[in-house]
Amino acid sequence: MHPIYISLENIRTWRRNKEDAKQLLRYLPILSANNKTEGLSAGFKKQVRETFHKSIKFLLDPLFNEENGIDFKINDENIWFFPRISTVIGDWPEACTFSLTFRAANSNYPCHFCLTYKDNLLSTRKDSIIIRNKENMQEYFYNGSASSISLEQVYNYFWTIP
Repeated sequence: MHPIYISLENIRTWRRNKEDAKQLLRYLPILSANNKTEGLSAGFKKQVRETFHKSIKFLLDPLFNEENGIDFKINDENIWFFPRISTVIGDWPEACTFSLTFRAANSNYPCHFCLTYKDNLLSTRKDSIIIRNKENMQEYFYNGSASSISLEQVYNYFWTIP
C-alpha cells in the first residue's frame, strides 16, 4: 500500500515532514502482477497508472468539490478554508507516478518538471526551458503524441483540480 499524507502549507519546510506535522489520509492500493510476464506487459503497467490516479481522485475529489470551502476543526475551533495542493513531496519515482512521466532515467525527456531533451540537460539555458504544465501536457495527451515527450498516455487526475 502507498501512504498519502496531508500537511498544512504554513508549517516550516524543515518541520513539514516530521511525524507530528502531517496526517495520514489513506493508503492507496498497489497492484501486484500474477507473474513476471504480466508485470512487464504494457496493459498491466497502464492499469497500475490508471488505478493510482483513480485512487487519488477518490481521495481528493471530496475536498475540491466544495465550492464554499470546508470547515476544519483544530483545537476545538472551526476554521473555514479552501483546500489546495501546493506541494507533493516524493522521490524521483514517486514524482514520475504523480506526473505520469516515464520512469526510465534514460528516456528522451526524463525530467518531470521541464521539456528538456536528455542530451541538453547539462547545457540548458534558463531562458530556453519549457516547463511541463497542465496545458502543454494535455495538448500532447489529446493529440496522441504523449510518448514523444516521455509522458504516459493516461489521463492525469491533477489536470482537473483548481
